[in-house]
Amino acid sequence: MKLVDRYILREWIAPFVAGTLVFVAVILVNTIIKSSGAIFSLHPPWQVTLKWLAWRLPVVLTVALPVGCMLATSLLTVRLGRDRELLALRLGGMSVRRLFLPFYLAGLLVSLLALLNDEFLAPTAALRANEVFLQRIMQMTGQTIKDSTAFRSGEQSFCHVGKVDLRANVLHFVLIYRLRNGRPFEALCATEAHREGRQWVLHDVRHSWFDERARLAKVAREDRVPVQFADDIVEMWDEDKNPEQLTFRDLRRRVDLLAEAGDSANSQRLRYFLHTKLSLPLTCLIFALLAGPLSLPFAAPERHPFTGVLITVIVIFFCNGTINWAKAIALSGPQAWMSPGLAAWLHVLIFGVLGAFLLRRVEH
Repeated sequence: MKLVDRYILREWIAPFVAGTLVFVAVILVNTIIKSSGAIFSLHPPWQVTLKWLAWRLPVVLTVALPVGCMLATSLLTVRLGRDRELLALRLGGMSVRRLFLPFYLAGLLVSLLALLNDEFLAPTAALRANEVFLQRIMQMTGQTIKDSTAFRSGEQSFCHVGKVDLRANVLHFVLIYRLRNGRPFEALCATEAHREGRQWVLHDVRHSWFDERARLAKVAREDRVPVQFADDIVEMWDEDKNPEQLTFRDLRRRVDLLAEAGDSANSQRLRYFLHTKLSLPLTCLIFALLAGPLSLPFAAPERHPFTGVLITVIVIFFCNGTINWAKAIALSGPQAWMSPGLAAWLHVLIFGVLGAFLLRRVEH
């Protein structure tokens, strides 16, 4: 790597970090505003709210890193032009396209960083943020957190709970089906389940058994039946995770299961999020490709220094609008005219082609 490449990369880091942090702060403020009704009306300790926001950071970075790349590339291009360093480098024989190479390398490295964050940090952090919200904030009122919740307990058991009270550790209207070779052989229906130590106990239970043809064979009434759920009540909702709480491998596995089960609506929905696990991190490279040519015409000393930056901000808003528009179409139902894959990659195609076109127009 040439000395000038190392110099540009070193100068690029500071505006990248600053731009990313500013956008992270904007998103967190927006998160607080959206959740203000659910949080501040409950008056949780400020330490709990900060902990919840801290766990949201890796999730926020997924959308903040591309913006940091674009702002850093734009700001540095404008600064190099106003300080006449671009002119000096061109007089020294370096083409503008070659000058942009460190930006592309930085965008690629940040894309890889975003991909690793989205696969290894963000899903776990999203789960922890959800746990803090449920256990520390919502349960302070003792109110019902979820109604009509279905989840899997073990490989051969499916459960449905009518209402959940996190503070009292009580499940209301519990139905458990136990399967053997894919067919139900036992069912437990209880009015309530209470946490007793490390286990749950069903009360006022209607206990049913089925024969090999899944026909009702026997019914009995029991006062108490111990059952094994997860130690942490929040973990029982593993099957109800949001896409941001799942890794690429988990999402792909769930998409395959839904497709095999014939659930095309949910399969299409999750297929979109599966593609975004790759397309959103790649946006870092696309923005780095686009920001240089966009800002170059405004890098001359006689031009206003922030015109190029303003244009890149406008492009960011248009890109965000494209992402949201394509997402709304892809998730509109099985009859959507745009496939999940195309919707997830549409912004990459549009702005990647735009960046390549602008780069070709740049003088050598």
